[in-house]
Amino acid sequence: MMLILVASVGGSPAPIVTAVASLKPDRVLFVATTAEAGRPGSRDLVPGILEASHYPAARHAILEVPPDDPEAIFLALRERIRTLSAEHPGARFLFDYTGGTKSMTAALFQCALATPGARLEFMLGQRHSLDRIADGTERPTEIAFDWLVAERTEARLRVAWANHDYAACALGARALCEELGSDEKAPPEARQRLADLADAAEAFDLWDRFRHAKAASALETLASRHPALEAFARDARLCARHEWARLADLLLNAQRCAARGRYDDAVARCYRLVEWTGQWRLKAKHGIDTGAVDWERVSEAEAEAAEITNEKGKKTLSGLVQTLRLLAAKEPGGVVDRFLSSPWQGAKDKRKRGLNRLRDMLELRNHSILAHGEAPLTLEHWEKWTEFLEAWRRDVMVPLLREAGLKDWPSQLPKAPPDTL
Repeated sequence: MMLILVASVGGSPAPIVTAVASLKPDRVLFVATTAEAGRPGSRDLVPGILEASHYPAARHAILEVPPDDPEAIFLALRERIRTLSAEHPGARFLFDYTGGTKSMTAALFQCALATPGARLEFMLGQRHSLDRIADGTERPTEIAFDWLVAERTEARLRVAWANHDYAACALGARALCEELGSDEKAPPEARQRLADLADAAEAFDLWDRFRHAKAASALETLASRHPALEAFARDARLCARHEWARLADLLLNAQRCAARGRYDDAVARCYRLVEWTGQWRLKAKHGIDTGAVDWERVSEAEAEAAEITNEKGKKTLSGLVQTLRLLAAKEPGGVVDRFLSSPWQGAKDKRKRGLNRLRDMLELRNHSILAHGEAPLTLEHWEKWTEFLEAWRRDVMVPLLREAGLKDWPSQLPKAPPDTL
C-alpha cells in the first residue's frame, strides 16, 4: 500500500531528513513557505532535505502556504490531500508536523484528523536549547489520536440516539470500538463507555423492532453498571411476557416513528394498535379469535348488534370495524361500546360519534402508501391521528389494560443515554 508522507518544513530540516530517510515513503508532500519581503522561505530547504535523505526528487511535491494563517493552510492542504487521494486510491497518509510555524502545525494536525485512516507523528529528540532539537537525536513518535476523533464522533452518535435512531447509534459506536482496539493511548474508561453505549443502543434498537425478550436480557446485563437501565429492563421484560404490555408499547413505537417524520410507518402502527386492542380483548375475555372465529360464542343478537350476520360461518372476521363492533356487542355499555357510540368531542357536526371519527381515520390511512393508496402521509395527517389516539388511549386502552394488570402507563424510550454512559 502506497505511503504518502506530508511534512511541514521549518528552520531545522534535520528532523525531516530523518523522517524521510527512515520511512522511505512512496511520495512526499512538503508543506513550506515562500520567501517574501526579504524574509526567507522554508521551501528553499527542500532540495537539501532530498539530497541529505537520498530521496528521489521526482517523487516529491511542494505545497506553498502562508506562514501564519492556519485556516488558509488547512484549506489548501485539505484540497491537495483530496487530489492525492483521487490520484492514488487506497494510499495511506502520514502527517509529520515537526517543522514549520505553529500555524502550519495546527493545520497539519487538523488535516490529519479530517483524513480517514491517517497517522500523525513528530520527531522527538534531545533538546539542548529552546531553539531546536540536537541533530542526530531525532526519532519518530506517533501521536495516537483515534480516541480524540472518537469522542467527537460519539457526540454525533448521541444526536442519533436523541432522534430514537438507536440502530445508527449502535452501528457507529460499535465501529468506534473496533477502531480504538489498536489505540493503546485511548483511555480505558473511554473504551468501556463506548462499548456500553453500543450495547445499550443495540438493546433499544431490539426493543424498537419488537424484540422485547432480547432487549430485556441485554438491558439486564448492562444494568449492573448502569442502574438507570433497570427500569427499562423491567418494562422490556413485561412486554415480552404480556400481550397487553405490548399494546401500550406499540403506541409508543408509533410516536417514535412520527418523531422522526416517518408518518406512514406511524399510522400503519396506529391502525394495527386499534385493531389489535379489539382482537386481544375478544380473545382474552370472550375466547374469540378473529383469525379462527368460533361462531358458537356469538349469539344472534350480538351478531345483529354488530351488523356482522353476513359474516357468520366465515373462518375470519374481515375487518377492524367489525372487530370493534363485535366487542361492543359482547360488552354493552363497556368502554369500546361507549367510545364508538358517544358524541365526538369538538366535532363541528354534533351528530358525529366515535365510530364516525374512526372511519375518518381509516380513510386517511387507506389512501396512504402503506395501505391502499399512493399518497404519503404528512404531519397534518399525523396530528389528526394523534388527537384520535389520545382519546383511544385514555378512554379504551387505559381501563382495559389496567384491568389486565397494567399499573402505570409506560414512559417513552429514552432520548438520551443514562448519565453513566
